[in-house]
Amino acid sequence: MSIEPEIDCPALHHRAKGYPFGDRVPRTVRMVKTVTADPMPVIGYSYINGAVPTAVISQTFRVWTNSHGAVAAVMQDGQHLGLKPGEFEVASWHDATPQKPIYLSGPMTGLPDLNFPAFHAMAARLRAVGHAVVNPAELDHPTKEWNDCLRRDIVALMECYTVATLTGWEHSKGARLEVLIADRLGMTVVDAHDLVSTETVQ
Repeated sequence: MSIEPEIDCPALHHRAKGYPFGDRVPRTVRMVKTVTADPMPVIGYSYINGAVPTAVISQTFRVWTNSHGAVAAVMQDGQHLGLKPGEFEVASWHDATPQKPIYLSGPMTGLPDLNFPAFHAMAARLRAVGHAVVNPAELDHPTKEWNDCLRRDIVALMECYTVATLTGWEHSKGARLEVLIADRLGMTVVDAHDLVSTETVQ
């Protein structure tokens, strides 16, 4: 899908207090969930001309952003599909600086629900302030075997530039290995909660 021409949007000219992306304006986003336009009460989808806008997980879309930070994916036919935080991650900004993804690392084995709720909650918080996040709890793993999962996670880790650790990572054999690999490769390793706190202050 072509991402040209550039889309003019209110956020490029004015950003209101509380705008969530700082001095940056999203240019393209990558979907982390599949989203379909909501039907309007009583009239359903009759307000839509053509196909019902749908953004499928993993697809990338140009976006229109208002001055308050509300983001809408622009469909190929020009229709806008409003997106919520947690449904997308920013893939690029209007200054053409590519977003450098963050890999979440933390304990899973032996914890309730494999600690997925903590992974999902932190991924949502980071994405809400504009970060691209690789969340191992969202990855498709070939089997549920620990070794196979770790192999898949390390492949994903190699695509990132920063590792953000979750509480208890130091007690996890897999997370310790991920942090060690990141350190040896010269990647940034940061506490995920500190990263969120910094973004909130800014």
